[in-house]
Amino acid sequence: MTADHSTRPGHDTHGEVALDDADIDPRAPFTRRTFLAGATAAAAAATIAGPAQAAGVDPVHSGSVLRIHPAIGVTRVGNADAAQFFVGPEVPGYGPLYDGVGTAVPGYKTADGKVKRQAARFRVWEYHVVGGKLTPKREVTLGTEGVASIHWTVHVANKKASFHGFEGGQGESSPPAALRNPGVTDPNVRKQTLEIDFGPRSIAGANQAPVPFTPGTAGSYPKTVPLTVGGAPVIDSLGELRTDGAGRLVVVPAQGKAAFNTATQPPMPHWANNNGWFDDVADGPVTAVVTLAGGQSVQMDPAGEAWVLGGPPDFAPGVPGSITGYDLFLDMAVRQLDLPPDHAFYAPGGLLYDIARLKADYKPGQPYEFPTFTPSFAEHIQPILVAAYNLWYVNGLVTAKHNSLINTNLGSTSSKYASARKRVLSYMRAPLGVTGTTGPRTMPKMLGDDPYIGNLPDAVKNLALTHVQYGLLRRWADGNFVANTASDVPPVITPHGLDRAALENTVGGAFFPGIEYGWQLRNPALHAEPFRLDVYAYSAYPGEADKPIGPGHFSRQMAVPWQADFNDCRNEGNYAWWPAQRPAHALPSTTATKRLDWARPTTRFAAGNLESTHEDMVVNWWKFGFVLEEGNLFVEKERAAQIK
Repeated sequence: MTADHSTRPGHDTHGEVALDDADIDPRAPFTRRTFLAGATAAAAAATIAGPAQAAGVDPVHSGSVLRIHPAIGVTRVGNADAAQFFVGPEVPGYGPLYDGVGTAVPGYKTADGKVKRQAARFRVWEYHVVGGKLTPKREVTLGTEGVASIHWTVHVANKKASFHGFEGGQGESSPPAALRNPGVTDPNVRKQTLEIDFGPRSIAGANQAPVPFTPGTAGSYPKTVPLTVGGAPVIDSLGELRTDGAGRLVVVPAQGKAAFNTATQPPMPHWANNNGWFDDVADGPVTAVVTLAGGQSVQMDPAGEAWVLGGPPDFAPGVPGSITGYDLFLDMAVRQLDLPPDHAFYAPGGLLYDIARLKADYKPGQPYEFPTFTPSFAEHIQPILVAAYNLWYVNGLVTAKHNSLINTNLGSTSSKYASARKRVLSYMRAPLGVTGTTGPRTMPKMLGDDPYIGNLPDAVKNLALTHVQYGLLRRWADGNFVANTASDVPPVITPHGLDRAALENTVGGAFFPGIEYGWQLRNPALHAEPFRLDVYAYSAYPGEADKPIGPGHFSRQMAVPWQADFNDCRNEGNYAWWPAQRPAHALPSTTATKRLDWARPTTRFAAGNLESTHEDMVVNWWKFGFVLEEGNLFVEKERAAQIK
């Protein structure tokens, strides 16, 4: 799909890209990646349900190597009934593709205007050894020969109120900040009164009824349940488990609730640390056991178990961020983690062979960190440019100058357009430790991991591209790339595709603290291999060297309640936060010529203010609109008629 955006309104803002070469026509965009939606998605249902089981294939046996995918799944809270959920993206480059499980999208809200919950679906995959390399063989379901049952166990928790407050990099590069709720000093009392942990839950079978994470269903587990002054649970649910017709696991999150344990509502002065407050965002490990027809049990491969992360809704699901979670994990794979030597993905001809090539080419500290790798324009460069272009629809700081980022000539290796390519690179902020090219170096126009300490490098105060992103752009700017174009790819489920689809729809930076997870997730000590956490790792947080990670480990660093930070994730001066998840601005209709504040009231909020407060966001978060594709544009839809 292409579109003429020459009439798209905008205003000059210092630091934006403008390609002023006479030969560049900013009204000739190349096809931008977008989510498959509507009737096309429905037609794809049979394809995405999973690969067919080939006749005559050997049955699963006790020596089979089994792994869960996605390795990291993502749920998003919603205040609709738990049955009103949809399964999150499972194919890279596509949005949710409805196949009869949950509800269909678009339609991120129910008929009564409540936000649907985004569920994470997990699958078991069998691998076998071919030529000495571990190779994916097939998905294992209840219909696979030799399989009697698939028994899933999930343990999620929320430990925000008992954890250290979030103060930038404190805890990562310096001692941790003070504990939240410091008035509760006894460690045992803190655990019981501040941590929401109802214990693990298990489920097996096809189309199983929900198994809830609620206090009354904890069994013998020593649950911890913070209480209100009236003795009721402050948070009474962390979601539920279901299965689909093939026995796959479906994790449905909670409702996005914020609550307090005091007699009257406590103040909410901080964007991340608010004593007395709780919320129901949770995370934790996902494991499975496959029982064979003969009664033998097959555990997951030690590096094959999974994790589920929870987060707020993504209110602009078709607009990717400048750095996605996949970009982050790809960069970690290339620069910080060992590639599994026995995995076919990374062998020549394998799906992830480019990662092995990038890793071999990586020369840290040199002007060209990837001196010989030849990127593909469609695969490596175009997504970066399109992401920057599409930010116009969710952020008023982005001007019409970004139209030039989707010009077809940028995909040409001709020396005629060399100055245009180099000009784009000159605006990009290089990562820490890399000397960028001469130029403004002001993009992305977003704040970074620690933006408020004056003596920190620019690549820390403001968001920088990853080393891989910047290195590939540098090669492209010099004309060293394959001039190809993106093509439509059928939506087929693959193991790594499941991993990538979940991660590319999350925020991979900046981490102040982030959206779905914080900087703890980028610690290589917590990873079993690229794109997969080690569920048995020991915490790398200061003072926790002898403690394994566990349920609630990655959500505990985030804001409490989540709505406080979500409220403040608007623009600050000429810099943004995460507009691809929490829009700062939006077009109210396809005929509108002006973008409006996304978190605006109908007239005024209840206290008479025009700009929302933390308390306003707690009340109104679900009423704001989703920025969705319509024709050639992304526009605000499903916004409540009255917001006050």
